Amino acid sequence: MRNDRLAMKMQTWTPARRAAEYLKRIARLTGAEHVQDETYRLRAGRRSFLVDYKLVRVISRRSEATCFSVDADPDMPSAEVVASALLQLKNNPRLFEKWRQLRGHPFKANGKMFKSADLVGWR
Repeated sequence: MRNDRLAMKMQTWTPARRAAEYLKRIARLTGAEHVQDETYRLRAGRRSFLVDYKLVRVISRRSEATCFSVDADPDMPSAEVVASALLQLKNNPRLFEKWRQLRGHPFKANGKMFKSADLVGWR
């Protein structure tokens, strides 16, 4: 038992590995289904989303899809981008409409857009 703890402490956790573990936890929490690589299917509200680190797509029952690109800090690990999008969409599926209308603008989880003062040092 003690050797296991010591081995865990000795492992080096890179930001990418930490983000991948975080994504796994968030996927379980939100009920998102792993599709492939870092793509997840999320059912939130009455909508189904396909989320990856570049795009979020809404899949309709009529086989129509709408998508938009995810705006994220370029230094942020891709798994963390996916996890953030999953959390935000699970908490407020209507965020997608705002994201689609105002592409390229970052939003808080409560649906409000970040103000200029909030973004200092963000990009």
